[in-house]
Amino acid sequence: MEEWVNLPDTGIVNTFSISYISTDTTRLKIPIVPAVIEVDGTTHAGFLHIIGETKPEAVRIGMRVKAVWADELERKGSITDIKYFKGVE
Repeated sequence: MEEWVNLPDTGIVNTFSISYISTDTTRLKIPIVPAVIEVDGTTHAGFLHIIGETKPEAVRIGMRVKAVWADELERKGSITDIKYFKGVE
């Protein structure tokens, strides 16, 4: 950890859950899909984020995903700059 390394905004799903309960414990009609994403170019360094634009029943371990970014003017230099990840072929 001595230098910055640029990484792509793609990766794979290591694990995931389909949740009908929000982070504030409200029951949801449409589920959210939190997933651990391993970014391409890393090894065993996944982080938790949300899957979007993908039907929950289509999410799979090993599925390829790509980050969907917030508008440039809204970015703050944090993980919330990524709105969610979506499945790609």
